[in-house]
Amino acid sequence: LPPLRVRANLGRQTGHEAGHRARPKRLRRSIMSNLNDKATKAASRYLEHRGYTVLETAWKCPAGTCDVIAEDGDAIVFVDVSARRDADKGFPSERCSAGARERREMIALAWFAEHEDAVDMAVRFDNIAMLVMGDSRAMIRHHLNALGGDIEQLQPRAAAVIPTGADLQTLPEAA
Repeated sequence: LPPLRVRANLGRQTGHEAGHRARPKRLRRSIMSNLNDKATKAASRYLEHRGYTVLETAWKCPAGTCDVIAEDGDAIVFVDVSARRDADKGFPSERCSAGARERREMIALAWFAEHEDAVDMAVRFDNIAMLVMGDSRAMIRHHLNALGGDIEQLQPRAAAVIPTGADLQTLPEAA
């Protein structure tokens, strides 16, 4: 397999460094979109090199977009890819808020609704963070099961009150 490469024009100075005005917002979005597209392609090649079967890239549904959907043995893996060019800031953040978690789960549900042949498959959510080091080099951090966590992290912070004894007699009966 050819080596993994992300090509990005990183040698160019921008904004105040080059003595120019900052790039227009539309151009910055275009450059970031180009970086994200290249990062998604590089992540797909990385996963294939690791034995995954890439099923979809940039898969869209009403809930949002999944960068890469792949099969890893008996699991369907939904991969979020993030990339950054500035090595001084380190890897892109991999934090996942409750809203992002719900969005990713809704995307997975929509994908399974469209692919009825995918049965008896485990589901996993991975993150790939990419730090572009040069025109043809990038460091990749692959976080397996990024939404998984210790059971203590998944439990509600407030202690739940579990009804016992006489409390059970005061609960309304199911109709």
